[in-house]
Amino acid sequence: MTNYNRVINAYIEWSKKNNAEVFLMRATPVFTSPTPDGAADFEFMELLISPYDVSGTGWTKWLTGEDGQKLNEQWQEAADCRVALNTAFIEVIDQDALSNRDDRMMVFNWCTPKAGVSTDQLVAKHDQMSAGWTTDSPLKAWTIMVPGLGSRNTPGAFAHILSFEDAQGLMAWQNATANEGGWRARQDYETSYAECTGDNAYYAEVLHRPGS
Repeated sequence: MTNYNRVINAYIEWSKKNNAEVFLMRATPVFTSPTPDGAADFEFMELLISPYDVSGTGWTKWLTGEDGQKLNEQWQEAADCRVALNTAFIEVIDQDALSNRDDRMMVFNWCTPKAGVSTDQLVAKHDQMSAGWTTDSPLKAWTIMVPGLGSRNTPGAFAHILSFEDAQGLMAWQNATANEGGWRARQDYETSYAECTGDNAYYAEVLHRPGS
């Protein structure tokens, strides 16, 4: 990891020089399921978040620039990575809460629409679910991630990504689900709208914010 972090730090500096800065997080498994053969298929995930135009600028310079190609070689020597480009839609976010800290807990749950359920129906259901959210909730962000380039064999058609300030916030959410009726909403969703694989939880660290 010491060698790998050197590459990450070099990438951050490269992105600053090339007008290609991204919001960068590293997510390490905490409560996760193994692959069907019983093995963990990765040690951590890194999420590089940016608008499409920033991503386009970065990839062009990464693939064609001498500095980018040199850094790419170092990256591949330091780690075995699988790269994918996905799309994220933010349903709710408490920007103030998440901007004040460089770590958080995140939960991923992959889902697939039930037979006969359209995208429009799912969007309407998600809008209904988010309508009652306030910043008093332990849930500080809810994002829908849709697979894109390099994501052909995902566990579902889309993923719910939930973010919490810390483990205490995650456990408050678990308590609300188990003991305060939250399970009813979840049961309704998974009975009528989508089949889901179940939650995997990660400890996430912010490695870079654009402009910092």
